[in-house]
Amino acid sequence: MPRTRRGLTTAPAAGALLAAALGLCACQADLGNADCQLTQQTVLAGSPSSVLLLLPNLRLDQVGAGFFLIGSDGTAVRWAAMAADGTLSNEQAFALPAGATNSFYAVAGASAPGDTVLIGTLAASATAGQGELDVVAVSADGSQAPTPPNPLVTFPGGVPSASTVAMMSSRSGSVAGLAWVDAQANRAMFTTVTGQGALVGAPVAVGASAVLDATTAFDCLAFSPGKSPLTLSYVNDTADQPDSPIGVIAEANDGGTIDSTTTLNYNSPVGCATVTPTDTGYGLVWQDDQGSWFTDYMTGVNHFTPQTFVLASSFGGADLQPPLVGLAPFGTDFGVVLARAHDVELWRLDDMGNRSPGSLVFPSLNGNLGGVSTLLFNGGLLATYADYSSAPGAPTFAGRRLLVNAVCY
Repeated sequence: MPRTRRGLTTAPAAGALLAAALGLCACQADLGNADCQLTQQTVLAGSPSSVLLLLPNLRLDQVGAGFFLIGSDGTAVRWAAMAADGTLSNEQAFALPAGATNSFYAVAGASAPGDTVLIGTLAASATAGQGELDVVAVSADGSQAPTPPNPLVTFPGGVPSASTVAMMSSRSGSVAGLAWVDAQANRAMFTTVTGQGALVGAPVAVGASAVLDATTAFDCLAFSPGKSPLTLSYVNDTADQPDSPIGVIAEANDGGTIDSTTTLNYNSPVGCATVTPTDTGYGLVWQDDQGSWFTDYMTGVNHFTPQTFVLASSFGGADLQPPLVGLAPFGTDFGVVLARAHDVELWRLDDMGNRSPGSLVFPSLNGNLGGVSTLLFNGGLLATYADYSSAPGAPTFAGRRLLVNAVCY
C-alpha cells in the first residue's frame, strides 16, 4: 500500500523541475515496453476458495532461499511458504484476539530458518494508561500449539497508532525485525525477535534520532529492501524546521544492532519513500501533491537532487495518482512500479529520473486488482498481486494470484 506523510505540503523549490517535466511527460505516450520484460509469469495454485491468495493486501517476504506470502483479513493472519517457482505449502491461519484492530507479522526460526510465524497485536496493558505489543509464536506448518502472548514492548503513553510500529522478516529467516517510536524518549527504536517470540537483545536507538530534541515527529516508519538482512527507514520532522525533514536509512543485522546509517537532508517536504539499494547508495521514489519524484542518492555525498518523472496532473490530479509500489535498480537505470486503476505498470527511469518511452504492463484478466507487493530477487523485481474475476465491490472474491518477475535490459 502507498505510504503518505501527515501534513505533507508541496516542495516550494520544485517549480523549475516541474516545468522541465512538462515537456518530458508529453512524449511518454509512445508504445513499447521500455526494453523491459517478464522473465516469470506464474498463476499460483491454491484451492478455488483460497482466502489467502485472494487477500487484497498480501505481503511477499523473502525468507532464506524461499518466500512467504503473509497477510491479514482482519480476523486472522494467514500465510503459506512459497518456492521460487511459485509452489506453495499448505495454507495456515491464526485467529486474532477479539477486539484486535491491527496486527503485525513476520517469519523467524525456532529450530530452523523460516519455521515460525510471529504475530503481534497492540493492546492495553494491565497497568492503567499503558499499552503493549503482544507477540505470539506459531509454527509455520501448524504442527505445534502457539505460544502464550508475550508483551515484548510497553508504551507508557498508552496504545500507540499502528503507523508507529513495524515488523518484517529478516532475509536470513532466522529472526524478525521490530521497530517502533518511543514517544516518551522521542526516538525510533529497533531490535530483533527470535522464533520463540523473545527479544534477541536490548533495543537500540536508530542512528542520530536519539539526540534530536523533543519537537521531533516521526513519519514513514517501515522496513525496506536493503543491503543488510533488515533495512529500516523513516523520516524525522522537527517543529523548528518543518520544511527540512531528515530521512534515515539504517542497515541492521540479525543480532539486533545497526551496522550503518545513511542520513538524507531532504531540504523540502517529501512523501514516504520507496527505497531500493544500489552499488553506490540508494534509489528513492515518492509522491506529493505535484507529482512523482525520484532520486539516485550516493552514500557519503551530501547532495540530494530530486527529479519529477510524472506530474500529478497527468493522472487528473493529486488524489488520482497511482501509488508507487516498487523500485529496482537495473544497471544504471531503475524500474518503478505503478499500481494504476486497472493495471500494474513498470516504468523505466535513468539515473536522472528521465523516463524511457513505453511501459511494461503486468498481466490481468479484467483490470480488477488487489494491492501489489514487490521485492528484489536475482537481479529482477519480483511482484505478486490478486487478479480478480469478480466485479469490484462484490461480497466475495473470485479470481487468481499472480507471481511475476520483471527485468530491464
